Amino acid sequence: MKYKKEFVIGLTVVVAIALLLFGIQFLKGINAFSSNRTFYAAYDNIQGLVPGSGINYKGNKIGVVQDNVLDENKNWITVLNISESALDFPKDSKAKLETTVLGESSIQIILGESSEMLKNKDTIMVDYKFGITELATQKIVPIETKVNVLLNKLNKSLASIDTVLGTDGENLRRMMISLRQTVTTLNSTVQDVDNVVKGSSSDIKKTLENIASITENVKKSNVKITNLISNFSDMSDSLKGADIAGTVMQTKSALAEVTKMMEEINNGNGTAHQLIYNDELINNMNAMLQETERLVLNIKTHPKRYLQFAVFGGKDKGVKLDATDEKKLKKLLDEQPN
Repeated sequence: MKYKKEFVIGLTVVVAIALLLFGIQFLKGINAFSSNRTFYAAYDNIQGLVPGSGINYKGNKIGVVQDNVLDENKNWITVLNISESALDFPKDSKAKLETTVLGESSIQIILGESSEMLKNKDTIMVDYKFGITELATQKIVPIETKVNVLLNKLNKSLASIDTVLGTDGENLRRMMISLRQTVTTLNSTVQDVDNVVKGSSSDIKKTLENIASITENVKKSNVKITNLISNFSDMSDSLKGADIAGTVMQTKSALAEVTKMMEEINNGNGTAHQLIYNDELINNMNAMLQETERLVLNIKTHPKRYLQFAVFGGKDKGVKLDATDEKKLKKLLDEQPN
């Protein structure tokens, strides 16, 4: 009797646990006594998909999400429990994850066109249809990143501006004053250049006219220039054919003779050395010239001492000269300085 009571209590507990598990599965939309099929889908982002979320096909619920399991690649493996046994899934079918405006997630089955069908516990391909929240997140995150980068650059720029400006903006004022002076100097320089150009416009015009005239003259003298170049070419050919080597040898021979003569002069040989280096010969010549000058002067002063002409048959005295010699002597005396 005692064992019968314990048996009843244990049986009651088992039935209660079974009913609890059945109720939990039932609440999840899983009928434990039906021939449901199981498929797997791998999502990198389940967007709030939880066990019990609906699986729909053309607006009709055909199953529920049984579980979400994280695999070794950090992807979510979603277990799909399909209660609709009459619906076959082609191999190219997709389990499209959708999110409503309120943030509720579900799976929409999109059938493919393959002739091969998925079997129980096969993996179905996935697809996404993001809701407003996810779309906003996808758009906002890159913008947020760019804004953060822009803010960092702006902070650096402001820091640089603050460094340039200083506490009272003195650096900026100095920079503006220097820039103003530079602009003023540049304007003055441009004005000076403009004045110079204006003042020299006539000279520039004349220079250009002269250049044009020179160009025209060169153009007119093109034939002469061509002939000149041709003559120069002929002269070059003549020089090329000339016996330059023989001329150089003759020149060397002449220089050798001159060198020999100079060596003789330096060694004391010949009259040239006596004329250049010996004063005695020069002194003798100077003395002779002086004596000659005195003799000529004496003859000019006292000609009767040296010349006597026969007049009327008188007796001749002195040197006898004929008429031609007398004329020459008189002419020589007249040319001597007093």
